[in-house]
Amino acid sequence: MGFRFDTRKEKTKPKDLAKNCGAKGIAYLHLTLKIALPLAIIMQLLTKIAYVFGISLILLFLLLQVIFSFYNLKKPLVLILENEKFNWEQTVAQIKSVKLESSPNPNMPKEASMVFPIEECKIKYVYKFNGKDYTNSKIGLNKEKEYESKFHRGLYLKLKEMNNVVIYVNPKNPNESSIIKYDINLKDIGAGIALLIFPLFVIHWVYISKKYPSNYLADKINIIS
Repeated sequence: MGFRFDTRKEKTKPKDLAKNCGAKGIAYLHLTLKIALPLAIIMQLLTKIAYVFGISLILLFLLLQVIFSFYNLKKPLVLILENEKFNWEQTVAQIKSVKLESSPNPNMPKEASMVFPIEECKIKYVYKFNGKDYTNSKIGLNKEKEYESKFHRGLYLKLKEMNNVVIYVNPKNPNESSIIKYDINLKDIGAGIALLIFPLFVIHWVYISKKYPSNYLADKINIIS
């Protein structure tokens, strides 16, 4: 006598299967949204921070360029405005003496200091201004620039055979005069202009972009209904 057990598995009904799959899918979707939404918010926030940081760096870069530009242009401007040199009057002076002085070169060893000396052109001239006679020896060289002996030698050779020279006199103080009116360092002007070009270009580009947006031409088209 034996016993028989039914080993058949109970079949899952299609409706139950769909219901289980749907429940799992919804749960998975909820889990995904819980993870994705904070990540999206974080990514959006990081994007905004990166954008603001990038714009800030660009603005800082442009500001530094403008500052350095005006710093380089300030030196020539100060030289022009110094003692109102732009108002100095031109006149002719008589050269009394011109000589080329030599001094030991401090950058060379003692034995060679006079073999390669430092040469400097010295001049003395007299001039008449508003009926009075004045004497001066100022050439008008920029104190911030270094002039080699070659420059002074050339200046000496140019002036030593001359009797007269054109000078510029300060009308408010005729004792002040110089042979060179403006000894401007062109490197400072070039650097100042070069540094200012890019910020001006960016400002112009932003202005044009705001004034003439991408739909500018389309908005100009007149439509008749």
